[in-house]
Amino acid sequence: FLNTVYEKFFQGFSVKVADTHGIVYTPQPIVQFMVKSVQEILRKEFGRSFSDSGVHIIDPFVGTGSFIVRVMQEMQKSRLSAKYANELHCNEVMLLPYYIASMNIEHAYYELTGMYQSFQGVCLVDTFELAEGKQLPLMTEENTARAKRQQEMPIFVVIGNPPYNAGQVNENDNNKNRKYPAIDGRVSRTYGKESKATLLRKLSDPYVKAIRWASDRIGDEGIVAFVTNNSFVTELTFDGMRRCLESDCDAIYVLDLGGNVRKNPKLSGTTHNVFGIQVGVSINFLIKKKGTEPR
Repeated sequence: FLNTVYEKFFQGFSVKVADTHGIVYTPQPIVQFMVKSVQEILRKEFGRSFSDSGVHIIDPFVGTGSFIVRVMQEMQKSRLSAKYANELHCNEVMLLPYYIASMNIEHAYYELTGMYQSFQGVCLVDTFELAEGKQLPLMTEENTARAKRQQEMPIFVVIGNPPYNAGQVNENDNNKNRKYPAIDGRVSRTYGKESKATLLRKLSDPYVKAIRWASDRIGDEGIVAFVTNNSFVTELTFDGMRRCLESDCDAIYVLDLGGNVRKNPKLSGTTHNVFGIQVGVSINFLIKKKGTEPR
């Protein structure tokens, strides 16, 4: 119910916010598939699991908390308390979903353990802005401490559904995506520099920034699992991005779900898209391992 209220509210009453933040509720089958897949990758590639100590997990665009809740359900009950208190992290920039995510995560913990415990791993912050070394001016002292603590944590798994919208619905509506000098600079110096394309506007899409940020955040080893716009898979603009990902990662799995209504006139409306949106979608797993050659 809360998830439905969240999505309907922004799409019905705050369309500009929904547009720039790419607010689309992730279907539970996709959440479940991604979480199960990451658990299998952890086992197969690293001999670890969500339950293991030291496997810090973050959803940097948490929305209603679906991914964190599903990760908790995948953990061993005996390890859940310690993981919940220390190794689960998430960020949300808007107040309504921030509160909904907190409620959903805390309720899931109560259902799994029979005890209520407030969740200290959620931060009211813009993940990209945090990477700039800035924090929201309205942060409370407690929230600031949470954000600082999160920045010091060695993240091993990044999972979620980042926003994706290279522009806006109407070029005249003054609803441009925000600029982030540090992240934008990283994208330009890597994905942009390696590209042979002349038009690179689409590299400003938030999902591209999210992949760049996540790849940097896990460092030399870890997993990035995002469901995103699928344009980076084949479009010329993203040739440099593909080249960098191939170089940076030891293994990449992309499940292209198609659904690009704009490019395929045979797909009418939004019924052929898993999110009910116009752009195509893919589920992506990026894996980095220490001491191995990329493959």
